[in-house]
Amino acid sequence: MKGIVNDFLAEQAAVDVLVADLTEEQWMMPLEACEKWVLKDAIIHIAFFDQAAIKLIHGEAEDLVQISKAEAGEDEYVRATAFHHMSGREVLAWWREVRSRLAVEFLDKNPKDRIPWAPGLPMSAKSLCSARLMELWAHSVDIYDALGMDVVVRDRITSTLFLSWQARPNIYRINGLELPDTPMYLELTLPSGEIWTKGEPDAANYVKGSAKEWAMVAVRRRNWMDTDLEVVGDEARRYASIVQTYAGWADPAPEAKRVR
Repeated sequence: MKGIVNDFLAEQAAVDVLVADLTEEQWMMPLEACEKWVLKDAIIHIAFFDQAAIKLIHGEAEDLVQISKAEAGEDEYVRATAFHHMSGREVLAWWREVRSRLAVEFLDKNPKDRIPWAPGLPMSAKSLCSARLMELWAHSVDIYDALGMDVVVRDRITSTLFLSWQARPNIYRINGLELPDTPMYLELTLPSGEIWTKGEPDAANYVKGSAKEWAMVAVRRRNWMDTDLEVVGDEARRYASIVQTYAGWADPAPEAKRVR
């Protein structure tokens, strides 16, 4: 667990730097990718689900849905409205406290320990930590965009890349599609220059290019057509159009600014 938890802590620190000195006015900046959300909603969302993870590790609820229904005050835009009364500074202090507690909980677990999460779908401790890291980075993209800053990515983005591949059966299922037997290949260049791959190198259907760009596509923050990714083959194009690293319903990709 130590490696993934270290990555989790590093990403938390990076996002903390982004929001640490925001004014209350900046905390209320709208987020383009999340309808009706403001910047504060992103950190509320992360803090709430980090807190929920702690409760589920301790067996205080059956699953995530039970906690959300009881405590989040979730509205039609998936905002945790029960915490809207808090100031940005209060939300940040809350997140700092729960994220530290969650990191300790993860370090105390065996990577294969099962933790309840979505109804009927428990996750291993390592997978849950990876998922929390992925969601944190996804919402950091929203914050970078709101602040007009270039999105920062490090080699620890491999957790998100892995989920984009591992979740393929679920991605097709939530889109009402059958996962085909078509060979697929991912070849992505990490910020360090290292090459990360999955699948069959000789496949006629493949995605090649920047790990950063693919990760932003996979968390539904960019349309693959607006990137420099090389997406070859009909099935690769379909995969790039529906890829989604997080659970739930199928989210549409952002509308493409160019078609190719």
